[in-house]
This record gives sequence, structure tokens and C-alpha cells, in this order.
Amino acid sequence: MESSAFAFEKTLKNKTKKDILADKLVGMILDGLLRDGDELPSERDLAQLFGVSRETVRGAISQVGGYGLISVSHGSKTRIRAGDEDLKAFRRYHARGDSHEVNHFDIDSVFESRIVVEAAIARRAAINIDDDGIGKLERLLEAQADMFHAPVPFQLSDQNFHKLISEYANNEILAGYCEELYAYGLKVRRQVMLQEGAIEHSYREHVHIVEALKRRDPDAAERAMLAHLDSVYRTTRAKLGTSAT
Repeated sequence: MESSAFAFEKTLKNKTKKDILADKLVGMILDGLLRDGDELPSERDLAQLFGVSRETVRGAISQVGGYGLISVSHGSKTRIRAGDEDLKAFRRYHARGDSHEVNHFDIDSVFESRIVVEAAIARRAAINIDDDGIGKLERLLEAQADMFHAPVPFQLSDQNFHKLISEYANNEILAGYCEELYAYGLKVRRQVMLQEGAIEHSYREHVHIVEALKRRDPDAAERAMLAHLDSVYRTTRAKLGTSAT
């Protein structure tokens, strides 16, 4: 089974991997997964994360840089440009708004939906996942273990972690819902990830999910996923309450 970040984009015949990755980066910026001033991970790390070549990464970054959403300069860090004026200019010339409508719903509705969708995904993934898939998840965990103080790389890896599991559910509708729902409250999640110990806590929950998947145990996989979602819900709600005061 092909389980890269591009597994469900085979129908985009006229788009190269560079174009698809550029679209993904733009989507992450518009959704708030990548924010103004964020330093992008290295080309090597991005290539590993998305399962593409460094040349593809370099081309995608150059393309998004041409949109004015990434600052690329030799000898310095590659950073996101997503200030209000940058986003307005992009939308003016590219006629693209936020790609997700899910942020217009309340947190309870979103997480009730995530529970239904990702519990089903966890069960199906436990039945369908193969050794190659387990290996990919374990490599993601190895990388995440070094990201306890790196919220930007961790959130990119976290998104890939949930997406990879959803691909092994062998249900494109569930996978699509999973990706859509993940976009909820990403700006708030960034604030949560800045709290001491938050990334490590999330990583530990990921470990429990992978252990259950590795045993091919649907019940345990569902329990581990639900425990993780409950934690994400509680910390997101707490941070939303803090932001509102």
C-alpha cells in the first residue's frame, strides 16, 4: 500500500508533486498550522515528512515564496510570511480563501465528530495496517521524540501521524473527514503546544496508539485514540477559555 502524503492525490494528473506540496503548504498557512514568522524545518526534514525528494521540497518552497507567503534568502532561515497584509495580497491575486469551513463550528460539535470519525479509523487501521505502515509510524515517533521543544515541526509531524493512520482505514471518505476536522483550532493548538510538557504528553499518547495498532487490536486502538482526542479536546477548550477572557 502507498501511504505517503500523496496517497489520495493520484487523480490530479496535471499536477506535479511539487505543485501538490506547494498547495499543501499554502493550505497549512491559511489554516494556521504554519504561522507568520515560523521557521520551516530543513529541506531534508520536510522531504522525509512528506515522502518526496529534496528537489521537490525546494521547488514547492520556491513556488510558495513566489506567492509572497514564504521568505527565502540564502544564508538565513526560511520563514513563513503570513501577516494580515501578506494574506490579503495572496487572496487578492489568487482568489483563494481558507480551505476549511470547520472552524466556523463550535468546539463541542467538532470534537463529537472527531470521536466518531477517528474511533472508526483507529479500529479499521488496526485491522488493515501492515508492517510497512507500522514502520512509518514508528519512524514518525522517533522524530517526534526530538521535538518536545519544537512546536512547528511537531505539529507538521502530528498532522502527518493522523493522516497516515487514516489512510490505513482504507476509506477515503473517513480519511477526508479526518483531515478536515484536524484543521479545527490550529492557532489555539499552537498556543497549547507552547506549554511546558504539552508536546511530550501528546507524543506519549501517540506511542500508545501505535502500540495498539502494532498488536492489531481494534479495541485497544480505539481506546488509545479516544484518550488522545479527549486530551486534545480538554486542552483546546481550556486554552479557548483563556483566550476569551
